[in-house]
Amino acid sequence: MSKVIRILFVVVLFAGLALPLATVGAQGTTRTRVITEEQINESYRVTNPGRRAITNVVVDLQPGQVVINSTHTYPNATYDVVSVWTPSVSNGRITWQSSSITANGQPASQELIDQVNASILTSWRNYWRNQNPGRVQSIVISDSEITITRAAR
Repeated sequence: MSKVIRILFVVVLFAGLALPLATVGAQGTTRTRVITEEQINESYRVTNPGRRAITNVVVDLQPGQVVINSTHTYPNATYDVVSVWTPSVSNGRITWQSSSITANGQPASQELIDQVNASILTSWRNYWRNQNPGRVQSIVISDSEITITRAAR
């Protein structure tokens, strides 16, 4: 009988010692990344867009959304484009959706907005996954920054 008590004591002792370690480990599994509006506007892709036809890119953070202003110059016309983007988190991933796009003040058709949303979906997901492994838990946009909380791998 004393052998059983010793074994139970050892099991309870190890369980008691492991509990604080499990709590500390659980606390360290969340990471937060803050990206400021200034950092975004100074980033390479904003200052040097991938297409020569796109210039004057400015990203404006607003509560719950991102507004992107840019100029698109083509041989026959120049367009001042304003697009409004809102994020959502689903299944540990950020999904960006454009809620509106205007060119020279004229709204784009819903069909064009749907095409833009479909195009951006995969590229953003792949970029974020490569830069920030882990599952996204939340994204919050204020006037000056984007705060992304994720569970680290």
